[in-house]
Amino acid sequence: MPAAPVQNLTDLDLDIEGMTCTACARRIEKNLNKVEGVSAYVDFATEKAHLTVAPDVTREQLVKVVEDTGYSVGADHSELDAMKWRLIVGAAIAAPVAVIAMVPALMMAIPHWEVWAAVATAPVAGWVAWPFHSAAFKNLRHRATTMDTLVSLGVIIAYVYGISQVIVGGMDTYFEVAAVVPTVVLFGRWLEVRTRRSATDSVRALMAAIPDDAVVRRDGVQQIIHTSQVKVGDVLVVASGQKIPVDSVVFEGTGQLDNSLITGESVPEQVTVGQAVAAGAINLGAALVLTATAASGNSRIAQIADLVREASAQKAKITSLTDRISAVFVPAVIGISVLTFAAWMVLASDPNTALRAAVAVLVIACPCALGIAVPVSLAVATALGAKRGIVIRHPDTLALLNRLSVVILDKTGTVTTGQLRVAQSIPIAGFDAARAVALAAAVERNSVHPIARAIAAMDSSLTATSVTETAGSGVVGTVDGTEVEVSRRAAETFANAAEVQAAVAQLGAVSIAIVSVTNHAVLVIGLEDDVRLQAAEAIADLSALGVEPVILSGDAQARVAAVATQTGVKRFFAGVTPEHKLETVNQIRTEGHGLVAMVGDGLNDVAALAGADVGIAMGSGTHATQSAAAITILDDDPRAIGYAIRLGRTTWRNIKQNLGWAFGYNIVLIPVAALGLLNPMLAGTAMAFSSISVVLNAMRLRRAAR
Repeated sequence: MPAAPVQNLTDLDLDIEGMTCTACARRIEKNLNKVEGVSAYVDFATEKAHLTVAPDVTREQLVKVVEDTGYSVGADHSELDAMKWRLIVGAAIAAPVAVIAMVPALMMAIPHWEVWAAVATAPVAGWVAWPFHSAAFKNLRHRATTMDTLVSLGVIIAYVYGISQVIVGGMDTYFEVAAVVPTVVLFGRWLEVRTRRSATDSVRALMAAIPDDAVVRRDGVQQIIHTSQVKVGDVLVVASGQKIPVDSVVFEGTGQLDNSLITGESVPEQVTVGQAVAAGAINLGAALVLTATAASGNSRIAQIADLVREASAQKAKITSLTDRISAVFVPAVIGISVLTFAAWMVLASDPNTALRAAVAVLVIACPCALGIAVPVSLAVATALGAKRGIVIRHPDTLALLNRLSVVILDKTGTVTTGQLRVAQSIPIAGFDAARAVALAAAVERNSVHPIARAIAAMDSSLTATSVTETAGSGVVGTVDGTEVEVSRRAAETFANAAEVQAAVAQLGAVSIAIVSVTNHAVLVIGLEDDVRLQAAEAIADLSALGVEPVILSGDAQARVAAVATQTGVKRFFAGVTPEHKLETVNQIRTEGHGLVAMVGDGLNDVAALAGADVGIAMGSGTHATQSAAAITILDDDPRAIGYAIRLGRTTWRNIKQNLGWAFGYNIVLIPVAALGLLNPMLAGTAMAFSSISVVLNAMRLRRAAR
């Protein structure tokens, strides 16, 4: 029977088992990309292959490619358990073997010690070290060498040489090397895998916040259904202590919600009728009756999960640097080891000394730390960001944050709350005020823009048709046969410009919306929203970091100036259209002081977010906004911008420190090993310690980035 095709799927993830380094990931990725209709990226940190496939590509084809490359596809994550048992067995054998080997009196006290050591070390050199042997063999099949090649060679040579000494009755064996090296290296790798696993714990906790079941009222009957079956408009009942199953609006009741899993804030949120609530929040008060506004697959948490999945599918450019280095470094080390053996044979004619020095070179040079130096830091930093409500979709963004000099902030929804209210409205041209308000509310009713929501709330008596919205400009629709526009056009563009200008001047420092019929303005509306309580603190934080804050808005000059003064921003741009927002970003970038970030939440910010060096979206913004940005701030707290910059700077320093550790051991100790001054067992311990040091240094990010 032919394999079933992947039914109209464009995206597919595969769990990859058996990878030991980034070179493994690149090899699998290369072979998957050879399949026609497949675009693949293999992420070593998450052990997943992220693929975009054509409809005629089967999953079986993809699995076969992975297996032919020498790896496997699995649905579970058993690697940690397998490594744990190998580590336990290795430690139980390596510890006594190493202690006895280093104390001659103990060796002499045990009859036929060499034979016992050979038998005891066999399972370590074989089974415990098997991941290294297997990886080395896979690499050999593809005519490549990696860090595993060095470990495997070191263990095999040490054990085989020890066996030869037992056969000929020699005493100078190196079984402790074959036992200690794979065990200690495996311990470093176990720490690395644990770090990669724990880096996604916050995301798993977020997804676990959605309950499996929901209580709904349908046709007057209350019933329990699976959350995936909830439809938009369903009436939900959430008892005290239960989680909200889907994004909803409060229909009946008041209470408090624990949103800590979503926003990171521990203070409960007070909710009342008409207020939007998110899936995953815990009801701390009396029972709430809700109206579902989204299906489970479209909830805020589901969208966040999509962002996180996209984040794990992004290739960090800096990570590829270590792959390129390893491709040259490993063959060079093998060559040095061969030359070391040859040199000692020529100079000393002593195979024992020559072998000891050659093995020490192989072991000490193993660049395991190099392979994990970058991904471990990025994984820890990404997890830290998630715990603070910051989803980092592109790992390279952490390096870019280190070089920011300007942060451009959209005013409405970023510096201000975005919850606009109508402060005052002035009818002009002799038009009836109530009629003008009803016309404006009708055409704005289906828009999600903050100005539109505020105007739509004023009246509900009329309905508009043929409504067209232009981002950053306004809305046009037909009401009772009359074409009505609600816009933010300049006063001079209307037929009765003088009246409009007088009304605008009377309203003062507020946001302006103008209602017009056949290009004659009939109502000028002034809207206000509150500056976020944290905005001034966030902007002061940016200045303290040496980053210039700039406000960019399509709003009126007076209103933007007032907000800038209130928050302490010295430079601002007002009346900017969406297209000109991108131009402004590019203009500031040409000043040449450093990289530029853009922070926004609306459809009119998308172009600027995509065009900036770093795009930062507010969590309450549109999906298009979040898709265009590299970072999403889930709880809309602008103080997270400064934290993200500090996290980027700290992560970059941490990466450089890790690379220093990785290369430092190699550069310093390879000559020492080649001169015969380093015991292979001590070389293995030092090499493994470099990997452990890298992991522990990456974990320091948790304290440094607070």
